[in-house]
Amino acid sequence: MQEAKTETKINPRRTAYMGVFTALVYVTTSISIPMPPPLGVWHMGNLVSFLSAILCGPVVGAFACGVGATLFDVWNPLWGSSFSVYAPASLIIRGSMGYVLGLIAYKRENIRKYATIAVVAGHLWKNIGYFIYDYLLYGSAAFFDLTSLSIKSIFEIILTIATLEAVRRKIGRNYLS
Repeated sequence: MQEAKTETKINPRRTAYMGVFTALVYVTTSISIPMPPPLGVWHMGNLVSFLSAILCGPVVGAFACGVGATLFDVWNPLWGSSFSVYAPASLIIRGSMGYVLGLIAYKRENIRKYATIAVVAGHLWKNIGYFIYDYLLYGSAAFFDLTSLSIKSIFEIILTIATLEAVRRKIGRNYLS
C-alpha cells in the first residue's frame, strides 16, 4: 500500500483553511433538525468535516472537525447550549475522526478509493464513539441513536463522495494544501 504524505507543518494557508473549515463545520452543523434524545440533531456538518480532512489533510481535518462540532455543542443559534454535555465527546471523537480521515485519504494516488474508505471509516468511528458516549449517558436507549446514525451515514457517504468529486472538478486539483 502506498504511504500517505502527511504534511503537518502549520503555515498561513493551512491556518486559513483551519479557520474556514471550522466555521463551515459549525454553520452546517447549526443548520439542523432536532430529534428526540438521545438522537441529537440531523445536520450536514459531517459532509464539511469529511471534505476538510480529505482536501486539506489530517491536521486541518482534526481541528475543523473537532473544534467546529464542539462549538456547536457549546452554543448554537437554534438550540443554545442544550448539547453542551456532548462537547468533550465531540472534541475527542470528531477531532480524532478528522485526523484519521486525513491520514487515510490525503495525497493518495487512487483518490476515489481512499476517499471512500476514509468516509466509511470516519462514519464507523463517529457512530461507535457517539454510541458509547450515549450509552454512558442514556443506557440502552443509545441503540436508537446507533440505528439513526447508521441510516444517516449511508446518505452522507454517497453525498460526500459526490460533493468531493464536484469540488475537485471545480478547483481543478485533488487537494487544497
